[in-house]
Amino acid sequence: MRIIYISDNYLGGVNSLNQNLMSNNPDKAIEQWVIPVDCEELDSPRATVEYQADRIIDFSYSKKDNVNAVLKRLRKLIPDEPGVLVLNDYLEMTMLDHYPVQQTVYQLIHDPYYVRLAEKFHHIVDVFITHNRNLYDELNAKLPADRRKDIFFLPHGVTIPTFYRNQTEQAASSRLRLLFLARVTESKGAFDLVDISSLLQKNGCDFEWTVIGRGPALPELKEKWNDSVPVQFLSPDTNREVLEIAATHDVFVLPTKFDGTPVSLLETMSVGLVPVMTDLPGGIHEIVQPEIGFALPMNDNPAFAAAITTLSRDRNLLATLGRQCRAKAERDFDVKKTTLKYFEKFAGYQALFKPKTLKYQPVGSRLDHPLIPSFITKTVRSLRN
Repeated sequence: MRIIYISDNYLGGVNSLNQNLMSNNPDKAIEQWVIPVDCEELDSPRATVEYQADRIIDFSYSKKDNVNAVLKRLRKLIPDEPGVLVLNDYLEMTMLDHYPVQQTVYQLIHDPYYVRLAEKFHHIVDVFITHNRNLYDELNAKLPADRRKDIFFLPHGVTIPTFYRNQTEQAASSRLRLLFLARVTESKGAFDLVDISSLLQKNGCDFEWTVIGRGPALPELKEKWNDSVPVQFLSPDTNREVLEIAATHDVFVLPTKFDGTPVSLLETMSVGLVPVMTDLPGGIHEIVQPEIGFALPMNDNPAFAAAITTLSRDRNLLATLGRQCRAKAERDFDVKKTTLKYFEKFAGYQALFKPKTLKYQPVGSRLDHPLIPSFITKTVRSLRN
């Protein structure tokens, strides 16, 4: 069996999930390929993962290219033979609506955006996999009734490191160490950190920040940051470095506005950090219960500051919640256990394959006509810009 993953080459949970699957293949006889898709105009930071795949096929394109030519190039990378095709985003789904493949197609549903993609392209997907119950229920409600048998709820996981937060050493410190680990964007709540910091100062808390991540809002966040609040901005090269840094902190803070089940939540839990984050439907709401942390209303920065202040003043509570976070991660989200369910589903690819009727939904503009060479389309768009 050959599994081919198509994954956009940007930093985030989608790439982390695909990499975790590749790295925890339970059967070495299974061949794994990955096609990282790189858009030249992407304003998000590129992924830094080292794919544990038998073959890596880099694919890049520009938004100025003829879209039909891009789809055709992508299709040529897919061999004409049965197997598994794991996809995530719009480009590959559009390609499959224009060019048939012999592989059984699995779509991973990460958040509501991917639910919308499933609604539009469900006719070219054989199997839908969601990793939180809210998305599972939403997909069942929105897709045709005859597709419900093809929708599965399979939680994903993370590698559980041997090291974790040193509770004795860190409890002795009066200064609370706060960690933000996410793409630095407004949708992840990056700018809320400044307001939360001001409120913590008013509460008399002694604290410091580490911001791990890259993104389009990073320069503006640095400009807005209050000089009186200690902060370091880091961009580690490897996931292990991220976790080693995380393990020297106390609290994971994520005032996000849009998320499914953040990989960063599971990773920080695995090293014993207490989450203080937005209570969004789905994975966050299911996982962040009072016995491990605080799930709070969106945009309620005073509530975030109050929760962090509580942890700063009650170090026994901080230690207890941290231990329970680590235990929950080991019990429910060990990637060695969770990936087995995914590979069991992949192994049944032959029985899950369905004949498909392509819709050839229109893409692009008149410049994207299949008979127009891509270099002409790109030249015209470049001149216009």
